[in-house]
Amino acid sequence: MIGATPSYDAMRESVARFQQLLEYVPNVSVQGYGLDLTTRYWNLASQRLYGYSAQEAIGKSLLDLIIPPEMHSGVIAAVTEMIESGQPIPAGDLTLRRKDGSPVEVYSSHVYLNIPGREPEFYCIDFDLTERREAEAVRALLQSQLRESQKMEALGTLAGGVAHDFNNIVAAIIGNVELALHDVPASSPAHTSLMEIRKASRRARDLVQQILAFSRRQVLERQVIELEPVVQESVRLLRATVPAGVELHSHIGPGVPWVLADATQIEQVVLNLCTNAWQAVQGVGQGRVEIRLEAHQGDPAPGDSSRATGASAGGGEPTAWARLTVRDNGQGMSDETRSRMFEPFFTTKPPGKGTGLGLAVVHGILRDHDAVMEVESAPGAGSTFSVFFPAVAAALPGASASGVLSTPPQVRSPGTVSPKGAHILYVDDDEMIAFLMQRLLQREGYRVTVFTDAPQALAAVDDHAEPFDLVITDYNMPGMTGLDFARAVKRLRPDTPVAITSGYISEELLEQAPAAGVSELIYKPNTVEELFAAVDRLAQAVLAKPRQG
Repeated sequence: MIGATPSYDAMRESVARFQQLLEYVPNVSVQGYGLDLTTRYWNLASQRLYGYSAQEAIGKSLLDLIIPPEMHSGVIAAVTEMIESGQPIPAGDLTLRRKDGSPVEVYSSHVYLNIPGREPEFYCIDFDLTERREAEAVRALLQSQLRESQKMEALGTLAGGVAHDFNNIVAAIIGNVELALHDVPASSPAHTSLMEIRKASRRARDLVQQILAFSRRQVLERQVIELEPVVQESVRLLRATVPAGVELHSHIGPGVPWVLADATQIEQVVLNLCTNAWQAVQGVGQGRVEIRLEAHQGDPAPGDSSRATGASAGGGEPTAWARLTVRDNGQGMSDETRSRMFEPFFTTKPPGKGTGLGLAVVHGILRDHDAVMEVESAPGAGSTFSVFFPAVAAALPGASASGVLSTPPQVRSPGTVSPKGAHILYVDDDEMIAFLMQRLLQREGYRVTVFTDAPQALAAVDDHAEPFDLVITDYNMPGMTGLDFARAVKRLRPDTPVAITSGYISEELLEQAPAAGVSELIYKPNTVEELFAAVDRLAQAVLAKPRQG
């Protein structure tokens, strides 16, 4: 007996150590129970996970504690099978219940202890899956956002390429219509048809702008501005287009903060949202569209409705906002439609009634402006789009983020005489555009030489005994970009001004053009008046200088 004492003490110490391990092991919930599922053991991790203390849990059935009612029969059958077969219940994921009734996902495994001479004991070992599930949800969300971003990028690239090609077609239509209008008397029936063609071509040009905005191929010129005049001008434009039977109401509250924004793009946001709204109220009796501009403090999107954001989540989010709201009493949107409303080219309108780009463009613009959009809508209950722009300190109107004052392009007044005799070299690989521009500029009194091949045009610059007064080149040309061509011209004729035309004036082009010696960038397709104004400015500046050499 004396020799057995150390062994007994060691066993007792081992049991105590094992009990302490079970009691205090973190994040491993252990419950012991008998044949009737009455709880006999309940460690601290179980208390933290399920909310019951050991005093509350021991003596009660697991069915009354953590097993949801719909699982009762299955649990009883599984325990019975475990007793009969001697095999533990297979481990797996379960959704159990906390003391407060909330569900909790666990990975649960079971141990069956059948010691001879003693009643069988069962132990359930649970691992909380909450953090893992949250991490999986975050990972799935990030993967979904990545796929969406890749899809949008691919669509943007496609749309930008289509827009570039479409630009040349639209430019040709606009230019030829202007030529025809000049040749046809206003009293002619053809004049009316030409005016309709011009109107349609300008709508096509606006559609190109929408596509470029969606593909984010427009230069963002953010300035510290007031939104009130932008919204007022948008409302003025809308009143001329909203159909009869639709009421348009606007309200601008006091103290709306200044924002850092591109006024042109914000106007596009207002127009797109309002156009979407008045189209939604068609056929609902007395349609009503309401536009509100107000100051807002705090969380921009406290509700549970759909949210699209460009602002960074978490700390550092602004607390002061300018809130733009567009509300309609139209048909509203189903959950399915709301989930797809920002997809490009998705539309619920009949064929020919919508491009499906309106909200996609809005979403892209707001993302660029770090803005937040809150959308509330239900079938038959109308829709409310609330856009929150981060507030900034007020500044002088026109001051941009870089401190540069922006000025609108000056359009030549009707009747202004162009610089007669100026000789222009026009280069464009698109033959249709090149010869159209030749006709337009010749009609204005210029001498024009046209090339559709850049190397041949450079040879003409080099060989020409008398320098050209002005060189205008397209930007996108095979083998040589407009910038490359401008650099080559400047090497040959440093005093000759060079202008570049492009349907896509990117930030990169804006940055590199001055270093290449480019005097002006001309957007294509532009109005004929704006084109002539730009050419006149350059040609007049050249003719005002004395000839060298």
